[in-house]
Amino acid sequence: MNQFVVIPRSEENSSELTYFEPRIVKILKGKSITWINRDTKVHSLTSGDANSSLTTEFVKTGRMLPGESATIKIETFQQSIPYFCSIHPSERGIIVILQKEGDKVTSLENSGTLNPSEFSIIEAKNQKILTRLQRQVDPTIVEYLSNPNAELIQNKIMTIVFWDISNFSKLSDKLKDHPELIAVFLNEYFGIAIPVIHEYGGIVDKFIGDGILAYFGFFESDDDPSVGANKALLAALKLKSSFQTLKQNWKETWKAIFNSEINIDIKCGINTGPVLVGLMGSGERDQFTVIGLHVNLASRLEGIANSDQIVISPFTMKEVNSNFQLKTMQIQNGKIKSFEDIREYYIVLASITANKKIKS
Repeated sequence: MNQFVVIPRSEENSSELTYFEPRIVKILKGKSITWINRDTKVHSLTSGDANSSLTTEFVKTGRMLPGESATIKIETFQQSIPYFCSIHPSERGIIVILQKEGDKVTSLENSGTLNPSEFSIIEAKNQKILTRLQRQVDPTIVEYLSNPNAELIQNKIMTIVFWDISNFSKLSDKLKDHPELIAVFLNEYFGIAIPVIHEYGGIVDKFIGDGILAYFGFFESDDDPSVGANKALLAALKLKSSFQTLKQNWKETWKAIFNSEINIDIKCGINTGPVLVGLMGSGERDQFTVIGLHVNLASRLEGIANSDQIVISPFTMKEVNSNFQLKTMQIQNGKIKSFEDIREYYIVLASITANKKIKS
């Protein structure tokens, strides 16, 4: 089976060693590797020793512009081939050649492909990964909790937003043999979603697979929940537009892999109401999150939404009605659990006052 390696987006002017995804790619002799440049910079990959800049002829991709790819057939009998970017020598990877189907590469053999000087760097990167796993709270909440007088749990009226990617399961199934492509896509998706949420004063509660739970209005007065509601809709519209650009950038890559198209879109459910927000959990693990019926309603509205739709509840509609173009829809196929009195919902089509400053 041919393999794919992603050149992920990297920090500008960074001299720290970074690795392609996957860092160690295992392939049968005679099969091909396709490198996909998802960075914003030009890359040119070559096999050899990055520390000494001595190159070999096994891998020579030539210059790859952002969005371009290069495919090379691996024919050598060598056990492993280190390679790097000749333009950015700190970016590196390793090819391990298997002689027959079913061959395994042990952890000892994996370690043998590494330059001993890189072990301390890998340890440092592992520590960074651990730090990232521990960083499960939005930075806004970390700052909030640093105040000794901060309320650890409270009732507030806020706007809750659930985002999800439609048809993502089908895409994941198509790419089940190339999880690195899924991981890089999600990293890029979250990389555009988080700044948009923060731009409009939202707080990221958690990622749920390819979904996002966020809330708006945490620092606003309960006397005027329209502030958080309006900002939530503006964020949803901007993320919807940004997602279309992201999707178009990836469509050619996916089509080249499985020679067909899968149309994915972002969809969204939004509701405004009283929720319990704060630090909840046990003695072993805490989580700053939101709970309550109005959180559930936002989730169920996301489930009602079709591809590329932003769906809001009547409670949110009352707060934003004059600022957005809305389409009224009737509840189909029964009722919404725990909200049986709700008979209609609203699809957000556009902002009427996109350039109007939302009061804060």
